[in-house]
Amino acid sequence: MNEFAMITKDELIKWASSQGWKRDRWGHLQKELDNGTHRLKLSRIAARHEVKTPFGWARLNSGYYKDLHLTADEKLVGMKF
Repeated sequence: MNEFAMITKDELIKWASSQGWKRDRWGHLQKELDNGTHRLKLSRIAARHEVKTPFGWARLNSGYYKDLHLTADEKLVGMKF
């Protein structure tokens, strides 16, 4: 357990929406960044950060909601490979 409060799936969706992420038709969050389309793929217990490639989606990192939290400057931390 970490010293920060864990984030819930709903809190992650609310935070991501405020940061410009948009829900796709499957309920995942997508955002266009300088280096391509990124996706936060959400499951019941974890989130996966992926980038779109010509061959499909590639995982950059992931984390269980219990390990994720927001910093004072609204950054999401706690995702690992």
